Amino acid sequence: MANDLADTRGSAPLAAPAVRAALGALMETNSKVVARDVTVWYGDKQALFDVSIDIPDRAVTAFIGPSGCGKTTFLRCINRMNDTIEGARVGGALEIEGKNIYARSVDPVVLRMRVGMVFQKPNPFPKSIYENVAYGPRIHGMTKTKADMDNLVEAALKRASLWEEVKDRLHQSGTGLSGGQQQRLVIARTVAVNPDIILMDEPCSALDPIATAKIEELIDELRANYCIIIVTHSMAQAARVSQRTAFFHLGRLVETGPTEEIFTKPRDSRTQDYITGRFG
Repeated sequence: MANDLADTRGSAPLAAPAVRAALGALMETNSKVVARDVTVWYGDKQALFDVSIDIPDRAVTAFIGPSGCGKTTFLRCINRMNDTIEGARVGGALEIEGKNIYARSVDPVVLRMRVGMVFQKPNPFPKSIYENVAYGPRIHGMTKTKADMDNLVEAALKRASLWEEVKDRLHQSGTGLSGGQQQRLVIARTVAVNPDIILMDEPCSALDPIATAKIEELIDELRANYCIIIVTHSMAQAARVSQRTAFFHLGRLVETGPTEEIFTKPRDSRTQDYITGRFG
């Protein structure tokens, strides 16, 4: 592709569609998740229509749009959470690093180890802080000794910016932490199994502004090592934490692009209407 582009520089410039295609091909080389024509049905109701998107690695992609527009439905496709809903059917193609995650050979349990999920409401296990983080690595056999587990728990809590606040009370219940601390504990639990992708479904909606700011700072730090996809109703949050934004409306992906572009120069009038508050 680099040679193809170089060959055109001395002659006539590439037409706009060719430029877009060339840039798109370059971008796909860094795509962690690739979706093509993804549809979702819940029984007789179609919830998602032909969603196609490339999601890059080591960046935050925000899904925005009104309630019920398909953001969370699509998010749940990426770790096959919709499999747990009776009557749900997923069509189209969805790949992670070029591999079809809906292939019969793919174990959803193993997939969900690679694709962690942080939910809207913090949901620590009714266990100690230590055991919340150790649970996943233990069931997946990631450590052989207690010393290894201790180091893993400490590393995960540090990665979630929680270690200094809890290092002297690791054996106290995780449910006794504040809401913001609980959400960071859940993030520590997620990163402890060394995932490739972290999905976040409205991770700050139940938190106060101070806790929200800490989670947003953490998201910005984590993106250096993970593909992060966040669903948010807060356009200000999407603007603060994401590098790319995708706007959903009525079950369809209307447009996607660099966050600054989506918020300042949207291509679709529906996106413009949503970000300016005309509907939503």
